[in-house]
Amino acid sequence: MIVVCWIIFSAGRNLTRGLLLTLKLYTPWLLGAFAAEDMGNACVCRDESDIEDCTRPSGQLRSADIIVPEVETRNRPRDPVRPPRRGRGPHEPRRKKQNVDVLVLDTLSVIRTLVDNDQEPPYSMITLHEMAETDDGWLEVVQSLIRVIPLEDPLGPAVITLLLDECPLPTKDALQKLTEVLSLSGAVARQDAPSPAKHRNTTAVLGCLAEKLAGPASVGLLSQGTLEYLVESLSLQSHPTVMLFALIALEKFAQTSENKLTVSESCITDHLLRLEGWVNNPDYLKRQVGFCAQWSLDNLFLKEGRQLAYEKADLTNINAMLNSNDVSEYLKISPNGLEARCDASSFESVRCTFCVDNGIWYYEVTVITSGVMQIGWATKDSKFLNHEM
Repeated sequence: MIVVCWIIFSAGRNLTRGLLLTLKLYTPWLLGAFAAEDMGNACVCRDESDIEDCTRPSGQLRSADIIVPEVETRNRPRDPVRPPRRGRGPHEPRRKKQNVDVLVLDTLSVIRTLVDNDQEPPYSMITLHEMAETDDGWLEVVQSLIRVIPLEDPLGPAVITLLLDECPLPTKDALQKLTEVLSLSGAVARQDAPSPAKHRNTTAVLGCLAEKLAGPASVGLLSQGTLEYLVESLSLQSHPTVMLFALIALEKFAQTSENKLTVSESCITDHLLRLEGWVNNPDYLKRQVGFCAQWSLDNLFLKEGRQLAYEKADLTNINAMLNSNDVSEYLKISPNGLEARCDASSFESVRCTFCVDNGIWYYEVTVITSGVMQIGWATKDSKFLNHEM
């Protein structure tokens, strides 16, 4: 009898302790739930960008359970430079499809702030890359680049190159759709002449795709209509920047041997001979056109009976020049060795022929273009890494 009473007493005492422990553990949670219910229009989401954890006395809600009014979370503007977190947390809303034109212009506005290779890409660029993973999304991005990049922004062509270079390679179907949508021809080039921004952007897109693609894909993109469009863009009725990017596009198409033969059989050399006369033009934009025309005549589209420019260059008073034997792969150097240009998406480099190891020296440079460049001193041991700045 005594044993049975002792067992009943022990079981009752353990049950009482368990109930007290349970109440102690769950009382703060129950109070928090009632408080949230009394708030009405509220949620337990945290804003993903700016809310910081704060210390508070023990017994209050944890920082992860902060009650944030819904209106404050949704009306806060997103920083275009700060990329979003990958994936979606349990309290994060689904991303809404954004206007692709706005994303392109956002990228153009923030791209000049990216000065370090280790910086995260802007949110707009990440979103455009995600959109371009499908054929329809890629086509929409390309059309937007042609439509909204302004002519007067010096970084416009760089943004076109950057976005297309980072996007996935287009499929054969996507390229076919692009060809059908653009429907290029010589007549279309004449129609686009009064709209130099669209005209320039179209030639820039064609050049980027020609550089990125190879073999049959590049050959398929250079249809008869595309070739007529680019050649007609070299006419004097076109804006000089349109001529420049049409020349660059033809150069990049010529990297494929079949395309090079196709372009050579057109009347391109007649246009190049005329534009070569701009090589020393005081208008720097026309001077760039003359430089590229001369380089193409010397290296790609040779004209029978024409003397190569470097064979007749006057080097009498030149004591130092850019070294054509100490240069990375895709840099273009003028016949007199005093001018260099890069139209590749990589970062090309060259050293001078004159070495200094004592004394005080200085150099003078005329910057002709608005592109990204670095000018300074380099040792003989400096390595040219054309995919790093």
